[in-house]
Amino acid sequence: MSTTSLIGRSGVAPVFREPNLRSEVVTQLVLGETARVLAAEGEWRRARLEGDRYEGWVHRGYALETDHEIARGWRDSATGWSEGAVVRTEGGDIVRLPVRARVGLAAPRIDLPDGRVGTVIAGSVLPYERCRARAGAVSPDLWAWRTFVGTPYLWGGVTPWGVDCSGLVQTTFLARGIRLPRDAAQQAHEGIPVEPGAERQGDLLFFSERGDRITHVALAGPAGTLVHSTVALGGVVLESWAPGARAAVLRPQLVAVRRVNG
Repeated sequence: MSTTSLIGRSGVAPVFREPNLRSEVVTQLVLGETARVLAAEGEWRRARLEGDRYEGWVHRGYALETDHEIARGWRDSATGWSEGAVVRTEGGDIVRLPVRARVGLAAPRIDLPDGRVGTVIAGSVLPYERCRARAGAVSPDLWAWRTFVGTPYLWGGVTPWGVDCSGLVQTTFLARGIRLPRDAAQQAHEGIPVEPGAERQGDLLFFSERGDRITHVALAGPAGTLVHSTVALGGVVLESWAPGARAAVLRPQLVAVRRVNG
């Protein structure tokens, strides 16, 4: 096994199922996040993401390749969480940081993974602990809606630049300091089970189109609504799933409800 790690240096790096650009994107490595290299094939690296242990192929152009100790040191020092910041580096470059990007904080300076230093000119970067407290002060569905409103649906996406249903859930709970698996089927084993029909705001709702496997996840919202990223409407929406509503088709597909508490 390789003794090297990756640190994301692009805003988001696609993680592919196979080592080629035509392959399916299964998730993303966000700027400042790290992954352990498992194998190499030319300019491609098969990696296991440190946050959720998801595996896939990353092209070297998207990431810094370094040894495990340097990557661990970066993780320890990257205490800043982006809330959608824009940074101007000392060299004059403009760097956009999606929500959940991790950077070093040395106020008023921002340290980027590639060694560049800059200052925030729009948005904000806060200590992760402060972000956790802010996110925990509201229900998960409300935080997800406020943060991702207008975000387009993107298979494999985990940020407001594009997100799928389970990526929305994962990032929402990561903001609360809770690490969830990447896929909806894996997330359905987290937290405690709740009887369908007894869900409350912020619970996770899992659906199956055919009953054989979980194919979708949403956050229960207030007053019979849900927050989810759905390709049917092109992105993240808050909508009713009461009888007669567009999303009512999901009711017979509901197979599990889980409550994840921080």
